[in-house]
Amino acid sequence: MPLTNPQGSHLGLILPLCTSSATLGLALFQYPLFLSFLQQPTDLSNPKSNISGKPLSTFWSTFMYTGTSVALAITTTSAIAGLLSAQWLRTHATLETTDVSKWYTYGAVLAAGHLLFVPAVGGPIGRIVENGKGEVGSESEVERSNAEEQKMWLVWHTVRTLTVDLGALLCFAEGAALSLWVI
Repeated sequence: MPLTNPQGSHLGLILPLCTSSATLGLALFQYPLFLSFLQQPTDLSNPKSNISGKPLSTFWSTFMYTGTSVALAITTTSAIAGLLSAQWLRTHATLETTDVSKWYTYGAVLAAGHLLFVPAVGGPIGRIVENGKGEVGSESEVERSNAEEQKMWLVWHTVRTLTVDLGALLCFAEGAALSLWVI
């Protein structure tokens, strides 16, 4: 089958690859965004200003809901599209397509695994938001506490990105590459 003559099923077979790429892209974009809250200010006129305090709490309190919605939509789409692609390949069974379907199944499981990290990444976010409500203490205590929580979030974010997000992308890439040659 020439690549210049795509079939309708190709969209379904590359959808999990596209959505897992979006998940990984979003995860990588979050590094410069959230690391900026931990850096020392470059404003020399106010060397004590730091945005890891209440500005970080305010940011997370508004970003949490929209960010969670986007991540949930992309992750769910990856997992469901991966399972549907695997099922489609098994239904159109030949020796080659049945073997290829396992890559989509692995990718779907890894994509769904993104959600297993919700407690690990949600804990620090919740504490950062609570710190912004003024019950922790002074601004310097809020800055210190938020910086520590943000570092913990970054650790779990990195573990999730390198394990399930990257793993799902690699599985879907292998599945798409193989499936486009055998159907």
